[in-house]
Amino acid sequence: MSNDSIVRIFKDKFGRLKIIPRHEAAIQIRLEEKYSTSQVKTRLNNLEKSGFLSSRKKWIEGVGYSTFYFPKKFDNIQFNEKINEKIENSSYWIRRYSDEKNVKMIGGHLHDLVRAELRAQGFQIEEEGNVKKFEGEKGVESEHELDIIARHKTKELIIGVEIKNERYPTPKSEIITKIRMCKTFGMVPVFATRWLEMHRKVIEESGGLLWQFKKQFYPRGYEEFVEIIRKRFKIPVQVAGNLPPEAIREIEEWVLKQ
Repeated sequence: MSNDSIVRIFKDKFGRLKIIPRHEAAIQIRLEEKYSTSQVKTRLNNLEKSGFLSSRKKWIEGVGYSTFYFPKKFDNIQFNEKINEKIENSSYWIRRYSDEKNVKMIGGHLHDLVRAELRAQGFQIEEEGNVKKFEGEKGVESEHELDIIARHKTKELIIGVEIKNERYPTPKSEIITKIRMCKTFGMVPVFATRWLEMHRKVIEESGGLLWQFKKQFYPRGYEEFVEIIRKRFKIPVQVAGNLPPEAIREIEEWVLKQ
């Protein structure tokens, strides 16, 4: 991995360094299609050791300690107040989009979008909402559950759906647990999610579907909030009343193959 991808984040279109502290997690999300979170973290550390970047930690309520990086050139008395002010402003919005109510709201929104599309694809919803057992069979882990169990009306196909409308990756251990639950129930695992590319292999090897949207969806009415988050952090968020066309095509083609 080259450092160039990260260095560009700290420059404007003319190649000049910007006085903008970048949130570590936001940097990782911006580069997730090419690099893992650990690869990005390593490069950030190297750039700090080499003297190109400086970092500051900030405690954010509901999030914990968060690291912000900015060009070392601005780590001095002259720019100290401005850097701190920008970190404080970013922390406010991180706190807002990480708020438990917000996370629950967007999780419920994606659940509604996925449920509607499954019905459009010929599925009947058998169970939904914290499903821990199906047809008398209990899951392998009592503290885990699935979001939706659906049966296709014309095919011999039952799916267990895990819905993730989150910015940050789900641990592999949780993915494996959900797959084990689906196998116990005799169904195919489907992960309807913003981003889980790093777990594609284990999902597909289990015969499951990684139904990946690449963006985090908000309901209508959040246009202003979403625009602020997108501009400030450069992360993939979008207001959507339906799943995007490419996601609909993907589930259509997958069902046809079953």
